[in-house]
Amino acid sequence: MSNNRLEIRPWSPEEEAHLRALIESGMTATEIGRQLGRTRLAVYGRLQRFRKQEGRVSRTSGRVFPQWAG
Repeated sequence: MSNNRLEIRPWSPEEEAHLRALIESGMTATEIGRQLGRTRLAVYGRLQRFRKQEGRVSRTSGRVFPQWAG
């Protein structure tokens, strides 16, 4: 983990799936961040993006975003 904003790394689809599983298991954002090598704020930010995308459909494929295809 780094506080240097120049070292931001994108979330992979596998990490996003793992994040969802950990949240559903009841882990806290701090615990998830430690397990994924991310900050607590990075976890919160990704979860917020999931919530914004919930129920939205991709313009290019016409399908629900993969995070919510559950």
